[in-house]
Amino acid sequence: MKERGILLPIFSLPSKYGIGDFGNEAFEFIDILSENGIKYWELLPINACSNGLPYSPISYYALNEEYISLDKLKEYGLINRIEKRENTDRVIYDNFKEKYYKKAFKKFKKDEKYQRFIKNENINQYAEYMSEKKQESKEYYLFLQYILYKQWSELKKYANSKNVEIIGDMPVYPAFDSAETKNNPKYFEMKDGKFTFEAGTPPDYFNNDGQKWGSPVYNIENIKKSKYKYLVNRFKYYLKLFDKVRVDYFRGYDSFFKIPIGKSGREGFYVDGVGYGFFDELFKYKTMKIENLIIEDLGDIREETVRLREHYGFTRQKILQFSLDLDNLWDRDNEAENVLVFPGNHDCSTIYGWYKTLDDEHKEKLKEFLRRNECYDINVNIGIMQYSMKCRAKIAIITVQDILGLDDSARINVPGTESKNNWSWKLIDFEEFKQRVKDFK
Repeated sequence: MKERGILLPIFSLPSKYGIGDFGNEAFEFIDILSENGIKYWELLPINACSNGLPYSPISYYALNEEYISLDKLKEYGLINRIEKRENTDRVIYDNFKEKYYKKAFKKFKKDEKYQRFIKNENINQYAEYMSEKKQESKEYYLFLQYILYKQWSELKKYANSKNVEIIGDMPVYPAFDSAETKNNPKYFEMKDGKFTFEAGTPPDYFNNDGQKWGSPVYNIENIKKSKYKYLVNRFKYYLKLFDKVRVDYFRGYDSFFKIPIGKSGREGFYVDGVGYGFFDELFKYKTMKIENLIIEDLGDIREETVRLREHYGFTRQKILQFSLDLDNLWDRDNEAENVLVFPGNHDCSTIYGWYKTLDDEHKEKLKEFLRRNECYDINVNIGIMQYSMKCRAKIAIITVQDILGLDDSARINVPGTESKNNWSWKLIDFEEFKQRVKDFK
């Protein structure tokens, strides 16, 4: 039987405080999944990040402080009254929670668990980095991370007790200004203390100058010299945090695109990544299981990337918006089974948003395709959900927006754009979702 999952970022959970977090609403969401026999909750990255951008982490090990639950802090006896905020369908990114964090910090009593936790070198490096940037004490950031890990551990333990597994998301690069680059400069392309290249993509149909990601690229030579330790440790860590991990930009492990600083994507070029050597080293560790990694190999990939993927037997991804050939009424990517299928993911239009872009002829062809595959619901989002359960992929994951049948006003992100609507959509409550999720079967 095909396994099912739901994609919903932590920030998109309902919240009385402006942004979703590790609090009561996250537990309620797990209950809904469990009651409907849904096995997976897929997240976007939960790292501490730059400017609210989840794929620009400032640490591979520190968690996002926005995700601390104020309700949980109150349960711990660290704060008292909490002011509520207007409940809207957009995240409010500001420092609203910080006054409560500082009250809790003053009241917090260090115990043995805390003392063990702060021995983590990576968390210490992050706390020092933040202390220098924000002019707050290092101990304050150690406290915040301790609370985050405590709350995250409680949430994941609860999910697993309800037979729900969590799929985490691992960004490929950090932000330029980050604890990672500050403390590990030799693993990034630099000269005389300055970055020499930026990650991105070459020009294509949508971007005449390519994309620039605001991230450095790895110094592959130095990573290889250290027997891939920097990357291996990161993978091992993520599989302690999550049950499965989505590996972002798998193409980059085979070959990655780098752009000289100050230039456009037109002047970038591909170079070889860490390749087989890295994965051979990674899988020497018994805790590393191939079945617990899901690789994101979408977009422009070369034959060598496919061979690398197939060599290890990684579960890959496909997106129905890209794989359906409506002119010929078939799914051009419906042969392999070791696949996770999305109608669309966080970087895509919603099903209805995509449907609206089709002309009348192709809207009718989509309906005909669904009828041929015995997906008869009059609602196109439900028809696509039904097909995702019929195609050969072993896992089907649907966004909450697609279960609710929302249009692109609820889209999570439009790649290559800067907009207040990116990374900001959130649920107001679960009432409609509780009813609509029953259609996902």
